Amino acid sequence: MEVSGQHILTPTPYKTYQSEFVKWLQRLGYAMTTIAGYERQLQTFFEWLNANHIHELSEVNTTTLEAYNQYLHQRKNRQKAGGLSSCYIQSHINVIRLLSQYLELTGEQKLFTGNIYAEPGATTERNILTQSEIKQLYNATDETPNGLRDKAILSLYYGCGLRYSEGIRVEKKHIDYNKQLLYVVPSKNYQSRFIPINERIIKDLQDYEVYGKPYFEKPYSRYFLLNLKGNPPSSDLLGKRLKYLLNKAAIQKHICLHGLRHSIATHLLQQGMPLEQISKFLGHRSLDSTQIYTRILEELNP
Repeated sequence: MEVSGQHILTPTPYKTYQSEFVKWLQRLGYAMTTIAGYERQLQTFFEWLNANHIHELSEVNTTTLEAYNQYLHQRKNRQKAGGLSSCYIQSHINVIRLLSQYLELTGEQKLFTGNIYAEPGATTERNILTQSEIKQLYNATDETPNGLRDKAILSLYYGCGLRYSEGIRVEKKHIDYNKQLLYVVPSKNYQSRFIPINERIIKDLQDYEVYGKPYFEKPYSRYFLLNLKGNPPSSDLLGKRLKYLLNKAAIQKHICLHGLRHSIATHLLQQGMPLEQISKFLGHRSLDSTQIYTRILEELNP
């Protein structure tokens, strides 16, 4: 298999799982660079399983994952041999969580990953924006068509907590300004849902729709967020716009588009919203996926 120009050798017993997992990520709209990284990390896990004579995912249990976690930390401690950072270790663990979610959605099985974390120092704060930093991002926008679109991007991906694939599928008919609701179109593995939108979000979306969107719109345009060709923007374009705002706001954090979703979930938890409501807001199928934000909040407030 080849992703982003890199040939990846996959242990035979796990080849099908890896191939289908990658297709699932593609359907969800993950960027190819992100998928390539996830696939490399998943390959590391599968190779470790084979090296330890574990040839079926059904054999994986809590002890197995704890041993893998320990293996990653041992690699981290060998700094001169190119050890892994705590943040990178957590990324490896998160890929296993994502694999577990995929397996559960496809009716295969579920891997227990709830208590497997990297050691302290995973630099969660690098991946989450504070509420003050979110305000800085909004302040970094302007009233040009690009700036109005930037505000709409922030409102959809932070204010509404959308996934990339959900945001680019929003159409004008999905936004009910009077009822203050946004309808999120269901994708293959997720259910539809309604998200409440406040007056700030409504203003940003309306300003873009009236004054910014016509600059990008073509006769064939169907969706709300558009690029210069009148088509939905790629994840790369949205990532570049976010990076532009981060630089303009002088925020020294590595934040991807999905980090806006992580940020709003963390902020809602900080404000006291029950985990069950946050789960519905994000469109999670189970509370297990939402539990990670309690740990993030603990790391931000030790």
